[in-house]
Amino acid sequence: MTPCGRRWRCTAFVLLALAALPAAGDEYVELDPHVQQRLLDLQDHWIQWLAAFNQGDAERAGELVDNMLVTTRELGMRSLPDLSLAALVRGVEVARRGDFARAGLALDAAERLAPGEPETAFARAAVQRLEGRWFAAAGNLLAGYARLSTAPAERPLLVSNLALGAIYTLLLAGALFIALEMMVNGGRLVHHFGALVTRGRRTLPLAASLPLAAVLLFWPLLLPGGVAWLVLYWSLLLWTYAALSERLVIVVVWLVVGLSPWAVAQLRERVAVELMPPVQALDRAVAGQLYGGLFADLGALSGLLTDEPAVEHLLADLHRRLGQSESARSLYRRVIAEEPGNVAAHIDLGTYYFYKDDYGAAIQYFEQASRTPSPLQALAYFDLAQTYGVSYHFEEQTTALESSRRIGDRSYGDWVDATGEGNVVTADGGFARVGEIRSRVSRQMAADEGEGRRVETLRQLWSLAIVLAFAAAAVAFDATRRRWHLGGPGGVRSANRWERLLLPGLSSLEEGRGGAAFAALLLPVALLLAALGGRWAFHIPLGYAGGATLPLAVAALVVFFAARAWSVLREA
Repeated sequence: MTPCGRRWRCTAFVLLALAALPAAGDEYVELDPHVQQRLLDLQDHWIQWLAAFNQGDAERAGELVDNMLVTTRELGMRSLPDLSLAALVRGVEVARRGDFARAGLALDAAERLAPGEPETAFARAAVQRLEGRWFAAAGNLLAGYARLSTAPAERPLLVSNLALGAIYTLLLAGALFIALEMMVNGGRLVHHFGALVTRGRRTLPLAASLPLAAVLLFWPLLLPGGVAWLVLYWSLLLWTYAALSERLVIVVVWLVVGLSPWAVAQLRERVAVELMPPVQALDRAVAGQLYGGLFADLGALSGLLTDEPAVEHLLADLHRRLGQSESARSLYRRVIAEEPGNVAAHIDLGTYYFYKDDYGAAIQYFEQASRTPSPLQALAYFDLAQTYGVSYHFEEQTTALESSRRIGDRSYGDWVDATGEGNVVTADGGFARVGEIRSRVSRQMAADEGEGRRVETLRQLWSLAIVLAFAAAAVAFDATRRRWHLGGPGGVRSANRWERLLLPGLSSLEEGRGGAAFAALLLPVALLLAALGGRWAFHIPLGYAGGATLPLAVAALVVFFAARAWSVLREA
């Protein structure tokens, strides 16, 4: 396992400080001096932590982690993934030298600096493998994949990989299904090829029929992409021998083959958007992850979507979280000017004036928000009531509270618990617009591609027209079979015990149960693809990858075929 990915920085602590400074010619999120000082404090704490770690001083190292977390919370953030990654890298390094005590110290610090990060679980699994604790390592490896499914920036990429895996599983299972069909009906097909050639007048000798059958069956392999053409060609030939359930599976295979180029292209475009640093920064900002490139990435987002209210709204929420209230106020006012009906911006601008003790202005913005029907209307009434309370307008406070309870009775108690007396709740409406911003980035990329994108989409869907042509040819071939009274549904070949063991779905196919045969192929094919995941899947940028997908998938395949062997031998 080696460090990799965009987020890995060998001197991550330096970048946290440099992130506060604008790079020449680059877009950036401007930071106030007090925020820059907090970042420099993080750098100083990190340098001290490195010294304590090198000395093996666990108590001092723990105190410095506490200090870093306090500083992070002062910035309105929750975690430090870059520093966490740097700590776990050092932990694995010392573990390779046999110093497992300091490795545990580093991994514990990494977990505290960025709780729930998948890299920490993967690195802990690596250390446990070095210790020889294989079962514990497997547990942490699985925990890492579980964390990956909830990680804000990595989850969309994981979902895309699952979708891509589903497409490839259906394609490969469909190809194997057609191959099994050929095993069951191939003999009849060869016989009927000879009958069609001679038009039933005589039977070809074996020496002539076998070469002829080989040519007629395998000629598509001579074409570019020959395996795909072979599968389609065989499905055409086998249609006439297939039972109804088998034909339904063949139709599914045709549809998957026809639509998969377009579907894979859509996934690739989605992943290309997700891997853009500005888009990755969206989810990390919402999750409160303070990493070295956060402010530069969000600045690049502003450059990508110029004068976009959703981006300005998100940056306003970020400035407010960082404590840069004046920058937040300016952005909220710009958002309201561009979107007068934006309830969340009105609420958050009202909170600015509330904490500036300008209760008149706060009431004005909260009242405007409360008059607009929206999911945030109850919150607007709640904040209005809180403002009336601190400004001694108790009758108006009671009326506003009653409206808040009536509209949002389920949330009212949570707001009271979160604020206590004399405080208001922010709407965080900009952070809620991450999906909207991501969609606009996708549309911007599509607009930049223009006519070329439409031509490419038509090219991708051309495969569907080819598949429809094969379907028409299959119907025509079936009509020819009926005209010459050849073939018929159902299999004629009986598999032996070992074939049933090694070829899932073969016995079901012999019985004419096409759906069951296809379903039996899905699990082993999915496990096989999992074992080869690095070869076909989209790369997910992680500081530490799982590294043991192949052993886990192979172990699952062994268990799968062992269970099949027990079932087949018991039936025998």
